[in-house]
Amino acid sequence: MNDATIIYCSSCREDPLFEAKVKETILKHCGGLPIISVTQKPIDFGKNICVGDSIGASGFNFFRQVQIGLMEAKTEFVISAESDCMYPPDYFTFRPERNDKCYRSSNLYVMPDLRAYYFYKREGATHAQIVGREFYLNALNKLFEGAPQWSTEEKNFPKERHNLEDVFADNDIIRHKEIVNPVFQVKTHKGLRYYTHSDCTPIAEIKYWGPGEPIRKWLIKGKEYENKPWEKL
Repeated sequence: MNDATIIYCSSCREDPLFEAKVKETILKHCGGLPIISVTQKPIDFGKNICVGDSIGASGFNFFRQVQIGLMEAKTEFVISAESDCMYPPDYFTFRPERNDKCYRSSNLYVMPDLRAYYFYKREGATHAQIVGREFYLNALNKLFEGAPQWSTEEKNFPKERHNLEDVFADNDIIRHKEIVNPVFQVKTHKGLRYYTHSDCTPIAEIKYWGPGEPIRKWLIKGKEYENKPWEKL
Protein backbone atom coordinates (compact mmCIF):
# COMPACT_ATOMS: atom_id res chain seq x y z
CA MET A 1 0.00 0.00 0.00
CA ASN A 2 1.28 3.46 -0.86
CA ASP A 3 -1.41 5.47 0.90
CA ALA A 4 0.40 6.10 4.21
CA THR A 5 3.65 7.65 5.42
CA ILE A 6 5.29 7.06 8.78
CA ILE A 7 6.03 10.32 10.61
CA TYR A 8 8.80 9.62 13.11
CA CYS A 9 9.60 12.41 15.58
CA SER A 10 12.42 12.43 18.11
CA SER A 11 14.21 14.92 20.32
CA CYS A 12 17.20 12.52 20.17
CA ARG A 13 17.55 12.30 23.94
CA GLU A 14 17.23 8.54 24.28
CA ASP A 15 20.29 6.31 24.54
CA PRO A 16 21.57 5.86 20.94
CA LEU A 17 21.69 2.04 21.23
CA PHE A 18 18.13 1.94 22.51
CA GLU A 19 16.78 4.28 19.83
CA ALA A 20 18.67 2.36 17.14
CA LYS A 21 16.75 -0.77 18.13
CA VAL A 22 13.45 1.10 18.02
CA LYS A 23 14.26 2.25 14.47
CA GLU A 24 15.46 -1.24 13.50
CA THR A 25 12.13 -2.70 14.63
CA ILE A 26 10.13 -0.11 12.70
CA LEU A 27 12.08 -0.90 9.53
CA LYS A 28 11.58 -4.63 10.09
CA HIS A 29 7.81 -4.31 10.55
CA CYS A 30 6.66 -1.38 8.38
CA GLY A 31 6.50 -3.25 5.07
CA GLY A 32 8.54 -0.67 3.17
CA LEU A 33 6.27 2.30 3.91
CA PRO A 34 7.91 5.69 3.33
CA ILE A 35 9.35 7.27 6.48
CA ILE A 36 9.82 10.95 7.20
CA SER A 37 11.88 11.50 10.35
CA VAL A 38 11.86 14.95 11.95
CA THR A 39 14.55 15.03 14.59
CA GLN A 40 16.66 17.36 16.68
CA LYS A 41 19.88 15.68 15.56
CA PRO A 42 20.61 14.28 12.08
CA ILE A 43 19.85 10.57 11.76
CA ASP A 44 19.82 8.05 8.94
CA PHE A 45 16.15 7.07 8.93
CA GLY A 46 13.92 7.55 5.90
CA LYS A 47 13.90 11.13 4.70
CA ASN A 48 15.42 13.03 7.60
CA ILE A 49 14.63 16.64 8.44
CA CYS A 50 16.86 17.89 11.25
CA VAL A 51 15.52 20.92 13.12
CA GLY A 52 18.52 21.26 15.47
CA ASP A 53 18.94 20.30 19.11
CA SER A 54 19.04 23.90 20.34
CA ILE A 55 15.23 24.16 20.16
CA GLY A 56 14.78 21.92 23.23
CA ALA A 57 12.15 19.34 24.12
CA SER A 58 8.53 20.32 24.77
CA GLY A 59 5.04 19.37 23.70
CA PHE A 60 4.96 22.51 21.55
CA ASN A 61 8.15 21.58 19.73
CA PHE A 62 7.05 17.98 19.31
CA PHE A 63 3.92 19.03 17.44
CA ARG A 64 5.94 21.55 15.40
CA GLN A 65 8.09 18.63 14.30
CA VAL A 66 4.95 16.66 13.45
CA GLN A 67 3.66 19.64 11.45
CA ILE A 68 6.90 19.75 9.45
CA GLY A 69 6.60 16.05 8.71
CA LEU A 70 2.98 16.43 7.62
CA MET A 71 3.90 19.20 5.19
CA GLU A 72 6.58 16.97 3.66
CA ALA A 73 4.36 13.87 3.34
CA LYS A 74 2.19 13.35 0.27
CA THR A 75 0.03 10.36 1.22
CA GLU A 76 -3.62 10.28 2.31
CA PHE A 77 -2.75 8.95 5.79
CA VAL A 78 0.11 9.37 8.23
CA ILE A 79 1.13 6.84 10.88
CA SER A 80 2.72 8.18 14.05
CA ALA A 81 5.95 6.70 15.39
CA GLU A 82 8.11 7.82 18.28
CA SER A 83 11.58 7.00 19.55
CA ASP A 84 10.54 5.16 22.72
CA CYS A 85 7.90 2.81 21.28
CA MET A 86 7.89 -0.70 19.88
CA TYR A 87 5.46 -1.33 17.00
CA PRO A 88 4.21 -4.72 15.72
CA PRO A 89 3.72 -5.39 11.98
CA ASP A 90 -0.08 -4.98 12.02
CA TYR A 91 0.28 -1.46 13.41
CA PHE A 92 1.43 -0.41 9.95
CA THR A 93 -1.18 -2.31 7.91
CA PHE A 94 -4.37 -0.97 9.51
CA ARG A 95 -6.23 1.63 7.44
CA PRO A 96 -9.31 3.46 8.75
CA GLU A 97 -12.54 4.06 6.89
CA ARG A 98 -12.31 7.84 7.18
CA ASN A 99 -9.54 10.39 6.70
CA ASP A 100 -11.21 13.09 8.79
CA LYS A 101 -10.78 11.40 12.17
CA CYS A 102 -7.86 10.39 14.39
CA TYR A 103 -7.76 6.62 14.92
CA ARG A 104 -5.89 5.60 18.06
CA SER A 105 -5.17 2.02 19.01
CA SER A 106 -6.51 0.90 22.38
CA ASN A 107 -4.10 -2.06 22.48
CA LEU A 108 -1.34 -0.26 24.36
CA TYR A 109 1.12 -1.16 27.10
CA VAL A 110 3.99 0.51 28.93
CA MET A 111 7.32 -0.99 30.03
CA PRO A 112 8.09 1.15 33.10
CA ASP A 113 11.69 2.11 33.82
CA LEU A 114 12.95 -0.61 31.43
CA ARG A 115 11.79 -3.23 33.92
CA ALA A 116 10.97 -6.83 33.00
CA TYR A 117 7.18 -6.39 32.89
CA TYR A 118 4.45 -4.28 31.34
CA PHE A 119 1.56 -2.09 32.47
CA TYR A 120 -1.67 -1.86 30.49
CA LYS A 121 -2.46 1.63 29.18
CA ARG A 122 -6.21 2.07 28.90
CA GLU A 123 -6.44 5.36 27.03
CA GLY A 124 -5.07 6.02 23.56
CA ALA A 125 -1.92 7.99 22.84
CA THR A 126 -0.38 10.13 20.11
CA HIS A 127 2.37 7.53 19.65
CA ALA A 128 -0.10 4.92 18.37
CA GLN A 129 -2.39 6.51 15.80
CA ILE A 130 -3.16 6.84 12.12
CA VAL A 131 -4.68 10.09 10.86
CA GLY A 132 -5.67 11.64 7.57
CA ARG A 133 -2.72 13.84 6.64
CA GLU A 134 -4.72 16.92 5.63
CA PHE A 135 -7.02 16.58 8.65
CA TYR A 136 -4.03 16.44 11.03
CA LEU A 137 -2.21 19.28 9.27
CA ASN A 138 -5.27 21.54 9.31
CA ALA A 139 -5.73 20.91 13.04
CA LEU A 140 -2.12 21.85 13.83
CA ASN A 141 -2.12 24.86 11.50
CA LYS A 142 -5.11 26.23 13.37
CA LEU A 143 -3.57 25.63 16.80
CA PHE A 144 -0.27 27.25 15.77
CA GLU A 145 -1.85 30.44 14.36
CA GLY A 146 0.06 33.43 15.76
CA ALA A 147 2.51 31.20 17.66
CA PRO A 148 6.32 31.38 17.58
CA GLN A 149 8.22 28.78 15.59
CA TRP A 150 9.57 27.03 18.70
CA SER A 151 8.86 27.17 22.42
CA THR A 152 10.13 25.25 25.44
CA GLU A 153 7.70 27.06 27.73
CA GLU A 154 4.63 25.20 26.48
CA LYS A 155 5.41 21.72 27.78
CA ASN A 156 1.84 20.45 27.43
CA PHE A 157 0.74 22.04 24.15
CA PRO A 158 -2.05 22.81 23.37
CA LYS A 159 -3.06 23.15 27.04
CA GLU A 160 -1.11 26.33 27.83
CA ARG A 161 -2.09 28.14 24.63
CA HIS A 162 -5.67 26.95 24.09
CA ASN A 163 -6.66 25.24 27.36
CA LEU A 164 -7.12 21.99 25.44
CA GLU A 165 -6.03 18.52 26.54
CA ASP A 166 -5.52 17.24 22.99
CA VAL A 167 -4.89 18.56 19.50
CA PHE A 168 -8.11 16.81 18.43
CA ALA A 169 -11.62 17.20 19.84
CA ASP A 170 -13.02 14.16 21.65
CA ASN A 171 -15.52 13.47 18.87
CA ASP A 172 -12.68 13.43 16.33
CA ILE A 173 -10.81 10.62 18.12
CA ILE A 174 -11.79 7.02 17.47
CA ARG A 175 -10.27 4.46 19.82
CA HIS A 176 -10.21 1.15 18.00
CA LYS A 177 -9.17 -2.46 18.62
CA GLU A 178 -8.26 -3.41 15.06
CA ILE A 179 -4.56 -3.85 15.82
CA VAL A 180 -4.35 -7.33 17.35
CA ASN A 181 -0.75 -7.13 18.57
CA PRO A 182 0.04 -4.38 21.07
CA VAL A 183 2.20 -1.31 20.83
CA PHE A 184 4.25 -0.70 23.95
CA GLN A 185 6.07 2.39 25.12
CA VAL A 186 9.31 2.15 27.09
CA LYS A 187 9.65 4.75 29.83
CA THR A 188 13.38 5.38 30.12
CA HIS A 189 12.86 8.81 31.76
CA LYS A 190 15.01 10.40 29.07
CA GLY A 191 12.09 11.56 26.94
CA LEU A 192 9.73 14.47 27.39
CA ARG A 193 7.32 12.74 29.78
CA TYR A 194 8.75 11.17 32.91
CA TYR A 195 5.53 9.24 33.62
CA THR A 196 2.50 8.15 31.63
CA HIS A 197 -1.00 7.14 32.72
CA SER A 198 -1.42 3.38 33.00
CA ASP A 199 -2.72 0.57 35.14
CA CYS A 200 0.08 -0.23 37.59
CA THR A 201 -0.55 -3.98 37.76
CA PRO A 202 2.59 -5.78 36.47
CA ILE A 203 2.01 -8.07 33.46
CA ALA A 204 4.75 -10.62 32.82
CA GLU A 205 4.21 -10.99 29.06
CA ILE A 206 2.09 -9.65 26.24
CA LYS A 207 0.95 -10.95 22.89
CA TYR A 208 3.52 -11.05 20.07
CA TRP A 209 6.36 -9.54 22.13
CA GLY A 210 6.37 -12.20 24.85
CA PRO A 211 7.97 -11.93 28.32
CA GLY A 212 9.40 -8.62 29.40
CA GLU A 213 12.84 -9.80 30.58
CA PRO A 214 14.36 -10.82 27.20
CA ILE A 215 12.89 -7.69 25.57
CA ARG A 216 14.42 -5.53 28.29
CA LYS A 217 17.83 -7.13 27.82
CA TRP A 218 17.63 -6.80 24.05
CA LEU A 219 16.83 -3.10 24.29
CA ILE A 220 19.70 -2.21 26.60
CA LYS A 221 22.44 -4.68 25.65
CA GLY A 222 24.87 -4.85 22.74
CA LYS A 223 25.79 -7.53 20.22
CA GLU A 224 25.34 -10.44 22.62
CA TYR A 225 21.62 -9.72 22.35
CA GLU A 226 21.35 -9.20 18.60
CA ASN A 227 18.58 -11.79 18.15
CA LYS A 228 15.10 -10.34 18.59
CA PRO A 229 13.35 -12.18 21.45
CA TRP A 230 9.88 -12.19 19.89
CA GLU A 231 11.13 -14.00 16.79
CA LYS A 232 11.83 -17.07 18.96
CA LEU A 233 8.24 -17.38 20.16
